[in-house]
Amino acid sequence: MTGAPEWDRFWRYDRLSSFETGPGAANYSGETAEGWRRFFAGIPKGGSVLDIATGNGAIAVLAVEANRNLTVTGSDLADIAPDKFVSTSDALAQVTFRGRTNAEDLPFEDGSFDAVTSQYGVEYSDMATSLHEAMRVLKSGGRLRLAMHAAEGAVVRDTTRSLADADFLLDSARLIPLAVLSLNSLVAWEKGEGLKEKAQSDHANFRAALEAVEQYERQAMDRQMLASVRRDLIEAFNTHRQKELAAQIAELRELASQVHDHRERQRALVSAAVSREGAADLAAILVNAGFTDVWVGEQRREEALLAHVLEGTAP
Repeated sequence: MTGAPEWDRFWRYDRLSSFETGPGAANYSGETAEGWRRFFAGIPKGGSVLDIATGNGAIAVLAVEANRNLTVTGSDLADIAPDKFVSTSDALAQVTFRGRTNAEDLPFEDGSFDAVTSQYGVEYSDMATSLHEAMRVLKSGGRLRLAMHAAEGAVVRDTTRSLADADFLLDSARLIPLAVLSLNSLVAWEKGEGLKEKAQSDHANFRAALEAVEQYERQAMDRQMLASVRRDLIEAFNTHRQKELAAQIAELRELASQVHDHRERQRALVSAAVSREGAADLAAILVNAGFTDVWVGEQRREEALLAHVLEGTAP
């Protein structure tokens, strides 16, 4: 499992979970949270928990909230620092976070934890290796619980559709590069350093792309992303005399980077998702290693399949 800067940037916002992403957004709730609360309630008092691919600590926080006597560690390959970005949970102060930690090579001694968990994270790694690492660091009798994006589920279905929207914006319409080109030529003309005809031609190309994206948006999955980009670009032109050109171009390039990061995370999610057969294969690995109480279930929200859940008890 190799690092990716888009994940570093993703976790540098005020979000706990990967689902609710607005500033100050709440943690996982409903059936998802309840499943984790039941699991953590069964860990002995004073027990230790490792949450792999923890992100900003959504599951680590649920562990602390469900059982205040637990010692909780959250590891992630990303350069995480939840204490700097997350405003919604005091429980984060009770979690030890370790960024730049590879799920396939955990820096912990054998039998270090009473429970090992992951929610929408460990499947991004090489599962053949990381599952054995999770098993290795569990104490005898320790509990394992992994919730992995379901390849047949609603999240993967919707993400696949959203990927097409990002592809259209970045590769087909090329809306942001055309905006940069138009803004450059517009400002040059206004300063008397460029041709009016070029400014008009570049802006016409930008407007055509803008209209194409607006029309595409009507049938898109990720309408919010497309509409947000359009609004930001229109605002950039409406206010272009209020800022230095270099600062405006930097903002537009940052916008392009954000959309690119969004697309790369979506691609990674679809690629990492685990099928029912894959989950059964992982369960077989646990059984062959002597795990007991091995169970494969589902995580759902309003009847929609989200994840396959794998549980087991270490020998």
